[in-house]
Amino acid sequence: MYFPKSYITPNQYSNGELFLVGTNTSYTGYYFSVLNGKTYTGRYPNDGEQLELTPPPNIQTQQEEEGDSFYDHRFTSPNLTYSKINNVQETPSPIKVIPFYPNPTQQDYKLGEFTRYFSKKVNEEVYVETKSISKNVLYIGFSLPWSITGDKDSTYNLNKRIVELKEEQLNINGLGAFLKFNYIQYYK
Repeated sequence: MYFPKSYITPNQYSNGELFLVGTNTSYTGYYFSVLNGKTYTGRYPNDGEQLELTPPPNIQTQQEEEGDSFYDHRFTSPNLTYSKINNVQETPSPIKVIPFYPNPTQQDYKLGEFTRYFSKKVNEEVYVETKSISKNVLYIGFSLPWSITGDKDSTYNLNKRIVELKEEQLNINGLGAFLKFNYIQYYK
């Protein structure tokens, strides 16, 4: 399959949060994404067999069932001694965040905007869109108001400016790139 270079975000890595389309099999490994939002296995096109990936179909149900609780592997038997020696405190906050893919409602479109939530790893330029602001020692959680109606150019510029302001406010980089500079995502 062919995609122009400007349409590709290569060398991304899944820790099992993506699934092979049509299966219940989680995928761990490199993947690339294209401008239309689809993701495929491999570091880049033509790197092995390109199988389409998707977020888990029951991700929202899973979030509601599990809430924010995850098993903290710092306190399992192989790591327990190290954690005790270093006085690591067990925290109620999760170690990882659950990705969430928003779906604006008709009410949101009537309002003209909705709130998007993100988490950014403290020590890396790694972003995850989430269901709510994450309270986590490993991630910075924040929200953005996201315009989805009105004049297309004005909506684009408004969302772009909001992203730039948030990057400046939190002293972070790469949020625009994470959003693939698609400032009219969800626009109708």
